[in-house]
Amino acid sequence: MATAYSIEEEQLSPAACFSLLAIVLLGTRFVQGFIFWGGASRRLIYDYQDTAGIDHALKLDFQSAGFVAGKLTHALPGTLWIQAPLEWALQYPDLIVLSVWFWTIAELLVGLFLIFGFVTRLAAFASIGLNVALMLIFGWMGSTCLDEWTMAVSGVAMSGAVYLAGGGRISLDNMVGRTDWAWRNGWANWLLSGPLPTRSARVGGALLAAFAVLFTVGSYNILFGAVVSPLHARVTFHKHHIALSNVVVSSDGGVTLDAYVDAGPDTGAAYIIDVRLIDAEGNAVSHWDGATLAALPDTSIQNLYPYVWASRFRTEKIGISGNTGAKARIVLPAAGSDASQPGRDLVLVLEAINGATWRAAASSGG
Repeated sequence: MATAYSIEEEQLSPAACFSLLAIVLLGTRFVQGFIFWGGASRRLIYDYQDTAGIDHALKLDFQSAGFVAGKLTHALPGTLWIQAPLEWALQYPDLIVLSVWFWTIAELLVGLFLIFGFVTRLAAFASIGLNVALMLIFGWMGSTCLDEWTMAVSGVAMSGAVYLAGGGRISLDNMVGRTDWAWRNGWANWLLSGPLPTRSARVGGALLAAFAVLFTVGSYNILFGAVVSPLHARVTFHKHHIALSNVVVSSDGGVTLDAYVDAGPDTGAAYIIDVRLIDAEGNAVSHWDGATLAALPDTSIQNLYPYVWASRFRTEKIGISGNTGAKARIVLPAAGSDASQPGRDLVLVLEAINGATWRAAASSGG
């Protein structure tokens, strides 16, 4: 015998609908807020070190190796569309410090406002912006599960949903929204919480959903392919690569070159243990082994970002290392050869400890 089930339809007012939607997304609102709160609090509260009797927040101390802007230099090789402005900004220490503090305060406020539901919609909109910025800078990184890309696209979708729902009853907005000021200003709900015009909510929901879909699929295709092209990384985060340019052989046989670690995991470095200048037949004209490279004076490596926290080239016991994002002009001393003879086709070859090699044609500097 068939059993008939009936579901009683409950007619909800617009205010009740938005309140219910906010309750459904309460966990989402809290999680997104806590992510940003966690990022800010790790710098402002939890990572301190006593130096000469003074507590220093390591991630906010420009003189500390743990200064948070170091992540920017690691991320530069794969940054989308804003690499030039970032490289420019990294030339000015005061601007770097100002930017780090601006980002930290933004994360702190957005995180706390979402957690407690204060100016919820404005905070959610700002959260969308922060996640887009994270994608542009760090989206290509992640050595295991596309970590940064996943965080950014999830954050955009979550923040869009919270923007539409608002804070609901469990929020500070619920108290502010009951004030005469909120009732007199109809636009207040667009910043705080509460019901929105039905048509506006439908259009806004469709637009935010479309943006989330395009942002997710578009960024995935740009960074990793596998949408309209085979799977490939725009900039690989698995293996280091060093781009060589402006290789010039001086009159005394020394070599000057520009080197840039433009790919690879930010958690490690490329280790160069051998450099050779070879002719068209592959014969070594000049040679610098690991011991010679390790003995280079500091003046032979001119890093574009000389800060203690930045990606840099430096000497090691086995040769030279360069972190992802490191960019420098390197001067190799004369190796007692006739490499400077004009008209010779010469190629500079760098060899890493893992056997990888990188090369570029050399020209005579006279």
